[in-house]
Amino acid sequence: MRQGRQLALAGLGVFAILLAGCGGSGPPIAYYLPACPPAASAESEGPAQARPALAWPLPEMNLPIGPEEDAPATGPTEPSEPVHWSKRRGPAYEGDWLHSFGRDAKELPATMWGDTKATFTDPWAWVGLGLAGASGIVLNASGSDNRVADHYDKHGSQLNGFWDTVGDVGGNPGTHFAFAGVMYFGSLVGENTKAYETSKALLNGLAINGLTTLALKGITRTRSPNGDPFGWPSGHTSSTFCLATVMHEAYGPWVGVPLFAFASYVGYERIDARNHDFSDVISGALIGVAIGHAVFQNHKPKVFGFEVVPWADPARGTLGIALTKRF
Repeated sequence: MRQGRQLALAGLGVFAILLAGCGGSGPPIAYYLPACPPAASAESEGPAQARPALAWPLPEMNLPIGPEEDAPATGPTEPSEPVHWSKRRGPAYEGDWLHSFGRDAKELPATMWGDTKATFTDPWAWVGLGLAGASGIVLNASGSDNRVADHYDKHGSQLNGFWDTVGDVGGNPGTHFAFAGVMYFGSLVGENTKAYETSKALLNGLAINGLTTLALKGITRTRSPNGDPFGWPSGHTSSTFCLATVMHEAYGPWVGVPLFAFASYVGYERIDARNHDFSDVISGALIGVAIGHAVFQNHKPKVFGFEVVPWADPARGTLGIALTKRF
């Protein structure tokens, strides 16, 4: 017990000496605790004020709690987890197009499924698909297809080989996918958020439109004028109208109207080349518009499930944004 009390008193004595003798000019204790400097000599203070020097200075204690002590990062770092695709606008990793492309490829099944569900739960999409089916039945049953066929039997095709190729190649779904792919990679590298979102909507819209068109061809199995057993609906026409619809909704009439005009030309070329009947083309156009519209709506920015849309008040001359939701 006596030895323990002596050690405790010795510790208190050391602490008291430190408080009395240490100067305050050293670095902050947040980084390290310096050794206590020795006491002044007897010559400087005089015989009456001489004090013995401290015999056991404390060693330095480096405490890595300040910013200077942070260890530098070594080696390549992986990008952090991005925002979920349904809540994200623009590439997943800003300024890193390669990782963003990899993320988009990984998310492709989920985004395709999301757009497919949005398309076939959209009431307006069902209206368009219903009109496509009804128009095909009515036009065929009313003899419209036969009258158009009789006209071409008497007068022949109106387009020469060049313009026929323009409609055939320009309306080919492969051409549309190539256009959307170039737009996607260009916007990814150039960090253009609007073009990036539009290209993703276009790629998914073209894919859903193509699969829907092929499914309807397989179900109906109507014969086209050139003998193809999968006539209705026209795939060239539906794909071109899908592209025109997405671009129109993204960039407005200055882009949309010329594309709709070209889509109409593709439909006419399909009839003129006797690749499709009149009903095939009309139904294809309605299908492309319905699916393109539904997919693009699903890619619009949303806040708590509400779509963000432009808003204007002509009476007050004010502009802004509004939140809308369909129930």
